[in-house]
Amino acid sequence: MTGVPIFESVAQGQQWDTVRIITPSPILGYGYPEEDLWRGVIEHHADAIIVDGGSTDGGPDDLALNHTVVSREMYERDLAPMVDAVYQHGVKLLISTAGGAGPAAHVDFLKEIISDLINRKNYSLKVATIYSDVSKETVLRKLKQGKIHPCGEIEQLKAEDVERSDAIVCQIGHEPFLKALAEEPDIVIGGRAYDPAPFIAYCLHRLGKVSHATAWHMGKIMECGGICAIPKGKVILATVKADNFELLPMDPNTRCTELSVAAHTLYEKTRPDLLSGPGGVLDITNARYEQISERAVRVSGAVIQRKPTAFKLEGACQVGYKTVFLGGIRDPILIKGIEDFTQKTWEMTARMFPVLKTESKRHKLIWKFYGKNAVMAELEPTPPDNVHEIGLYGEVLAPTQRLANAIANCARVGVLHGAYPGQVATAGNFASPGTPLELAAGPACEFTIYHLMDIDDPYDFPIRHSIIGDAAAGSRIKSKTNGHVATNGHAPFAPLKPTPAINAYRSTGKPVLLPDLARVVRSKNSGPHELTFDVMFATEEDYEYVKGLDILDAEFVKRSWRATDSDILALMWFRPALAWKCTIKRSWPQGSFGERDTFGTAQHGPLMSLRVDRGL
Repeated sequence: MTGVPIFESVAQGQQWDTVRIITPSPILGYGYPEEDLWRGVIEHHADAIIVDGGSTDGGPDDLALNHTVVSREMYERDLAPMVDAVYQHGVKLLISTAGGAGPAAHVDFLKEIISDLINRKNYSLKVATIYSDVSKETVLRKLKQGKIHPCGEIEQLKAEDVERSDAIVCQIGHEPFLKALAEEPDIVIGGRAYDPAPFIAYCLHRLGKVSHATAWHMGKIMECGGICAIPKGKVILATVKADNFELLPMDPNTRCTELSVAAHTLYEKTRPDLLSGPGGVLDITNARYEQISERAVRVSGAVIQRKPTAFKLEGACQVGYKTVFLGGIRDPILIKGIEDFTQKTWEMTARMFPVLKTESKRHKLIWKFYGKNAVMAELEPTPPDNVHEIGLYGEVLAPTQRLANAIANCARVGVLHGAYPGQVATAGNFASPGTPLELAAGPACEFTIYHLMDIDDPYDFPIRHSIIGDAAAGSRIKSKTNGHVATNGHAPFAPLKPTPAINAYRSTGKPVLLPDLARVVRSKNSGPHELTFDVMFATEEDYEYVKGLDILDAEFVKRSWRATDSDILALMWFRPALAWKCTIKRSWPQGSFGERDTFGTAQHGPLMSLRVDRGL
């Protein structure tokens, strides 16, 4: 259904007209100012704290190896004030994608930390855990039934990719959270989940009549914490009603504006107007953004395009072991022939290890030339002129750590003492920054599954309820004085309608680059198989001027990133955010061996040097 809000009434729990939700950080464990959390809990009477725990952004290792995105100490630091707020002020705490990737081991790990905090404080709280792991047998059965499809522009899933997966999780929707909330737990720890899922579930649980689209749009912005504020912050409060929500950052020195909130829908998304998720597509084409105070914005108007329920599967596996080495090269003679030199070094290394000739697919060596083309590699549009020094990074993949160490040792020595045409520096070629000279980097992993699976019952995921702590140990405190809330004022804000940047360059004859007129120029992952680029402007004048030049077109994209027409997944101007948006296929799998930009944050170079002074 398109064009009208979809309302859901949930006959469970206490029904309210308004809920207030605090998100303290974009990812649990990334840290936040504790006083801002208490400001939301005490001054603004938050009803719930909801925080996302991770994503695929850090690569496949967290899922394949059960690594968590941060240390136990950082989780304890972030969770301790939240657990205090739950016990002392009666707020609920909902966590999704526990630990970074959301497998059962991560859910249980966070439950262990929270249990320790509860027992340490002599509290007693109800904790629910939701598990979203999926067995290989289930995936293979669904694959045979034709109920698994590519998620985006990738190949269809193969049975062998399922078989070699070390872990598989399903990105659940709001339904398991809603089911868990029916038992009124104090804390919910969820496995891998769609980022807005716990936000949607809490709104459906608590509000008597709420637009599902409103809750979804709110969750999509809130899950990143205060990134939608200016300057971007951490802790943010959403006040949600039936058909709108209001956003207010808890740091008094930051604020939300109509433009900053509208612009956030571009972040890490293929396109900003249609946002796919379990069960449908959130359409914010006609969303409205209203400045209701100096620091707060009201949002409304999103709708949902309903689709059959399909949840995303994510799988990963270990593919071997890595060893790396790093050093510098300053000899200008060697720098001129560095590609040929390193190729011959690898050939020499292969002769030293006969196994490499028979099992070449299992052994790899990749060179990265920092100072030349390490970040964008073959996509780099800037000629490497006048390079006087490069950093050389060697990365070896092999079936065992000992073999990877040996290959790396041989390759590094080859770089250090190898001969090259015109050589005069015969003592050595490689400036090693220290010891150890090679570093064992441990297991190497890759994504095996990133596909959609048709779901019969979106509620059908394991949920466990437990009471942590001794209920007789102490009574719940409802104090409004705990915590420390700073009451200092804030520095004056810049005008909501700034002066067009273009005014400073008119009739000057000076070269003008895109960053001179844009307030944001960036690149980022949009999932593990896409790169997305955003250019945002502060004024309509700057936006209309650059748009009118018609230079950010498909030919620019193909030339800048060596893309083809089929590589371009989105290319559009988005007026609500005064922005240009482009998304292309990643030319290499995110987080795989040889990765040169795990988060995709340094691929925007061609935009930084684009001249936009043609019309001045």
